[in-house]
Amino acid sequence: MAQKISFLNIKGGVGKTSLLVNMGACLAYMGRRVLIVDFDAQSNASIWLMRLDRWNGLNKTPEKFLLNLFKDPSAKMSDCIQRSPIRDTDGDEMLPRLDLAPASFTLMDLEHEVPQIENKPFYRRFYEALSEVEDDYDFILFDCPPNFFYTTQCALFASDHVLVPSNPDALSIIGFHLLVDKLARFKTDTETQRLSAGSPSPEIVGIALNAVKPGTKIHVPLERFNSQIDRFKTQGKVSEKTHIYPDLVRHSVTVGRAVMLGIPTVLMSKQDASINLAEDYIKLTKHLLEQLGDAEAEA
Repeated sequence: MAQKISFLNIKGGVGKTSLLVNMGACLAYMGRRVLIVDFDAQSNASIWLMRLDRWNGLNKTPEKFLLNLFKDPSAKMSDCIQRSPIRDTDGDEMLPRLDLAPASFTLMDLEHEVPQIENKPFYRRFYEALSEVEDDYDFILFDCPPNFFYTTQCALFASDHVLVPSNPDALSIIGFHLLVDKLARFKTDTETQRLSAGSPSPEIVGIALNAVKPGTKIHVPLERFNSQIDRFKTQGKVSEKTHIYPDLVRHSVTVGRAVMLGIPTVLMSKQDASINLAEDYIKLTKHLLEQLGDAEAEA
């Protein structure tokens, strides 16, 4: 059964999508079967992995997007999955173990335009739809928007873990505090549905410091982060295993180039900058695998 991880931070601008895409690519590069589920209506992960022209073309068939799962009772999760979306200029697969369930801008309609079904919230409907394909993957990664609206709820209800992309600054610390409180409330509010469905109770597996610029002084922010984590542990709001990953992901313009090329950093041409950044993602991914009890990865 797949390990399911929501990438979530209430604070925007922390590089959440870039971290998810590149860690997902690293997992696939290491031999894992990976599904990325784009639950952010901005569709950045989808546009990145499919490239804009193919993503635009797919918009002509709205049943291929995640929103259709909630609009059409007969829709299946497998209908929403783009197999091996990362292709070279000839259309050949570049990372065949990585699949994508894409979003479109219409995903924001889930908040106001799509009716709920009595006694079956959106997150329960998605959880049941996901079960169709779950055994096809080792990891399912959810790209969540920086809020607790319906799409985030869908991801969290299905997730075993939450990974928090963050920056080493005061606003990120505040955002983490809000995330912990919101997550605890969500788990309480959904307990009945969770027990009925047999869904997991997501725990924050760690905080990944992302896009850290050269020369950034992170000692004081890290002390405050760790102090907050320790306090939450004593309150039972986070797991005893929750920690800040020691592997920092450096800020680099390489990410922007990767987006333009429609490929993750780990697949970029062997340039010095891309190699260095890819190493950051690989180290972080290996740390995650070790934490989850899977230490067999080799880059």
